[in-house]
Amino acid sequence: MNSLKHYPLGASVSNSPHSVTTCLPTLDDVIGYEEKKPRVMQAMCSGYPRFLRHRWIEEILNFYLDREGLASQFAVLIPSRRASQELVAHFGGQARMLAVEDSLYIIYLSDEYDSDPNELYRYVQHVGCGISSRQAEDLLHKYELLESIYNESSASGNVEQQVETKLAALINCRKEDVLLCASGMNAFYAGFKAVQASQRRRGRNRWLQLGWLYVDSGIILREYLGSEESLDIEYDISDMPKLEQKIQSYGDQLAAVVVECPSNPLIQICDLPRLAAVVRSAGAILIVDPSVASILSINVLPYADVIVSSLTKYSAYEADVMAGALVVNRDSPFYGDLIVGVSAAHTPPYFRDLARLANQLQQAPSVVNRMYENADRLRQYLEKHEAVKRVHFADSLLWAQKGSITKYAPSALITIELKGSLRAFYDAARCMKGPSFGTRFTLLSPFMYLAHYDLVTSPKGCDQLRQIGIDPDLIRISVGEEPYSDIESVIGEALACSAIS
Repeated sequence: MNSLKHYPLGASVSNSPHSVTTCLPTLDDVIGYEEKKPRVMQAMCSGYPRFLRHRWIEEILNFYLDREGLASQFAVLIPSRRASQELVAHFGGQARMLAVEDSLYIIYLSDEYDSDPNELYRYVQHVGCGISSRQAEDLLHKYELLESIYNESSASGNVEQQVETKLAALINCRKEDVLLCASGMNAFYAGFKAVQASQRRRGRNRWLQLGWLYVDSGIILREYLGSEESLDIEYDISDMPKLEQKIQSYGDQLAAVVVECPSNPLIQICDLPRLAAVVRSAGAILIVDPSVASILSINVLPYADVIVSSLTKYSAYEADVMAGALVVNRDSPFYGDLIVGVSAAHTPPYFRDLARLANQLQQAPSVVNRMYENADRLRQYLEKHEAVKRVHFADSLLWAQKGSITKYAPSALITIELKGSLRAFYDAARCMKGPSFGTRFTLLSPFMYLAHYDLVTSPKGCDQLRQIGIDPDLIRISVGEEPYSDIESVIGEALACSAIS
């Protein structure tokens, strides 16, 4: 693995056309991206797939639009008939659906659509049901629009079964209870829809979110509940007596409790055993997302009715696969309803993405353990550094009591609050920068600027964040497997710049 110091500006750490190009941007570049400045948008050749459409997806979509004589500039490709029908229904008949291949559909807006057309793209972003760049690559090659298929290390045979078997062993569940999805967000969406349908039949319509959720998860809970349903949020997940009282107060109306464990970006750990007990006694369903630590290192299955997790992080540590997993706990009293519901609601991954994922899963536990070991060492360094105001990290001893199966830190993520300048730190850091995490290379993110730009640019939004314990200028560090001395050197250099700016 190359040193952090040797990554050139604008380089990708992988030659794969399916990996996200990460580089060394400044905070001005981040702001330019959020504000869609031409200087930044024209320079981006790739980005996180749910947020920036891959060039091959753009090419095959344009091919189909030309072939079918469709002039609409607002269109998406969906690799699932059910997901396509659901998208059309979401737009109330103002979207059209056209099959262009077996199990591949163009959804485009009709001329009568009178709202923001970008809502079509946002829907696919939130639900995570879009076409894969590998599927687009194969289709371009099929129609002789691409000379060859990129040669990459991939598993062969029944790759779906291989991935399911490996994940089931890591999670300690049956292979039949693992459902593979096109993305982590699609896993969350499928779990949400299955729980919603199951609890609606029981007349339960109150939802409770614990802690700060990832942006698209929060959007699904806020915008995809029905008019008869409601969402409450409790940001402090450490006050269990208060949470227990809140959950018990719903009586027989509580449908579900949703929590990330650990949370993102503050890496907080809730008392899952105690939470699970009170949720179960209330007749509700507990949805747990362990993506921040990954299913490679933790075991939340004894407490969750439904586990939803991204496999794009940690499992696919090369940052070149979009995938997610959903697991239904066989011991849940809702198992029968949920296992049927999630199967009907998810979008499956493309087989070549699974082949690449199966290949990486072979080495993932050892790679991720090196990342965890580096993270634990970096956390100790940061806690003593004079330029750091606060370090957010999943405490190893506490996590060991909650089900960790790794001897190192339970996550490669560290979030820090600076005493000095975010801009000076971020601009000076000579390592990769981008929105993901769980990659084998160290990756920095000014998280709130990328996920909640509307809040950090508003005095009211900043006040709201501070009231719930979130520093708008926090930095999230996803620690890689590079030589530890290189990681510490680069982070230390950036911290020195933040302090003297």
